[in-house]
Amino acid sequence: MNITEVRPRLYLIGLEQKIENFGVFIGSWVYDGEETFLVDVGPRASVEQLLEGLNILRIKKLDFIFLTHIHIDHAGGTGILINQFPESKVICHESGIPHLINPQKLWEGSQKVLGDLALKYEEIEPVPEKNFVSPDQFRREGFQVIKTPGHAAHHISLLYKDYLFAGEAGGVYIDRGKQPYLRPATPPKFILEEAVGSIDKLLEVEAREICYAHFGIHPDAKGMLKRYRNQLYLWKDVIAEQMRDSDKRDLFERSITALLKKDELFKPFMDLSEGEKEREVYFIQNGIQGISEYIASRS
Repeated sequence: MNITEVRPRLYLIGLEQKIENFGVFIGSWVYDGEETFLVDVGPRASVEQLLEGLNILRIKKLDFIFLTHIHIDHAGGTGILINQFPESKVICHESGIPHLINPQKLWEGSQKVLGDLALKYEEIEPVPEKNFVSPDQFRREGFQVIKTPGHAAHHISLLYKDYLFAGEAGGVYIDRGKQPYLRPATPPKFILEEAVGSIDKLLEVEAREICYAHFGIHPDAKGMLKRYRNQLYLWKDVIAEQMRDSDKRDLFERSITALLKKDELFKPFMDLSEGEKEREVYFIQNGIQGISEYIASRS
């Protein structure tokens, strides 16, 4: 666990997983102000680290817990966190709430999709129904919750002051200095029009900086969102071109090779550590699958 004050009162708590190459990939955003809130809890396996981080920050109360989506690596530990902060309100897309009240189907689905990775994240903890507030019910001055389907149908983003907490609606980001690494977060079932529509909604809000779930902050929210929108179209075109080849067996490898040549935001992949590359390949293949299935469904 590591804590970084990225801006005054804004902290990123990095949650280390007992998974090779996942050292600084999952995190929780915490804003400690007149109203204190947290964005994304992380999985059950690291919630004790999160609690330790909150203790170090001397946070005794969480007014709000925002879940950008209910995937296991973002929401799995919410039930345990609520045990320590029972008065907190959990803001989650209304379609995700039943799955966190009774997470059995969500847990089974996570195991089916993620396999051993789900077991390492550990089983999802249920959240009491009384703690939930849907985005449509949430009204608080200074906060704006935006529904942003694309990465997941139940995805939301949060605007607070100059900060846009975009979850994975803006992709997956790694700070590489002047040339950031950015890649699509497009698992099946991916619908390009939904994802682009969500980016357009985020471009309409008055955000200066974008806070990524994976992993960090960039000072030009609108610029990065525009680049991500262009990236989605580029990946769709490149993968469609590779799908026209009669040999589908190496679609992932051919797509990655072509994308490394054509996508300036993806090229820093080659500068990542070997461990980071190994982790990224898993998710890149998942993203290519989402886009290729989308293309196939439109053909």
